[in-house]
Amino acid sequence: MAVTVEPLGEVDDSARGQGVGAALIEEAKARADAAGARTLDLTSRASRSAANRLYERLGFRPRESRVYRFAPTD
Repeated sequence: MAVTVEPLGEVDDSARGQGVGAALIEEAKARADAAGARTLDLTSRASRSAANRLYERLGFRPRESRVYRFAPTD
């Protein structure tokens, strides 16, 4: 079963390092669990090293992925 958990927000630079991001991710994990999800995926860029460390600290593991994007032009 696929479940979508809407983004819960973004952490402002002034609040980084205070546990806000971890709290948001834990809330997303709880919502996904309550909805019956067996896994939870998120996307990130390699350049977001601090965020990626946080994700790994919270139990996420990188996986091979191919992301394709279509953006129609006017």
